Amino acid sequence: MFSGNVEELKSFMALLLKGELFDRWEITEAKVETFFELSVNGRLKKDFFEEKESITREFACWGEVKEIFFQTVKGKRLPGMFCVVLAAEREQKERILKECGKETEEAGAMLYLNIRYAAGSCRLTSGISHVGFTMDKTLEYAWDKALQDFLKEKGIAVSTH
Repeated sequence: MFSGNVEELKSFMALLLKGELFDRWEITEAKVETFFELSVNGRLKKDFFEEKESITREFACWGEVKEIFFQTVKGKRLPGMFCVVLAAEREQKERILKECGKETEEAGAMLYLNIRYAAGSCRLTSGISHVGFTMDKTLEYAWDKALQDFLKEKGIAVSTH
């Protein structure tokens, strides 16, 4: 598991809330505490859509809901806390699975980025949900490395101290 604090909070928040960097990542859940608490379950309600057959994903994409989240956290006072759980976009997940030889065995696994802001700092943590029980850490190590490489490539400095 990878975990670290974002060093440049303002620029990371701009990427998360105003940029497109995470727009294709799926949001599984989110929570924000301001003067009220907002909880988001990212699971799509497929009955809402007219063309049910064309919806192949299980969760909404961050780009579809980030404006709602942004409107909740913006203002003169910072939120007391917020957390967002994003799942890696499909192409990224498939590439990582293939690279570590788990494309069949772990096809249903989810690769998560947990973003938690509290007390003026933001912590990023990787996570995985496997389809079944496994002692094999190959996918976990591959996701940790891929996530760290992604953050570095995008200029997001994270300290692991």
